[in-house]
Amino acid sequence: MNKQEIKGKSKSRRGRVNEARGVLTEDPRLERHGAQQRAEGGLESFVGEMRRRFGEMIERLGTAIKT
Repeated sequence: MNKQEIKGKSKSRRGRVNEARGVLTEDPRLERHGAQQRAEGGLESFVGEMRRRFGEMIERLGTAIKT
């Protein structure tokens, strides 16, 4: 897991908490903000995962070429 994945998951969790707070306090603005944070965090985590997997694939390819 790389830094971008961790940062994305953290942002997603914060968004989930904010979204729940918005529901409990009946604050639609906070609820929307939390949903947006959750979506951004999920996307950031996904991009980080794809970068990591692509890097791993390049490493395996380099190893395969060496042998």
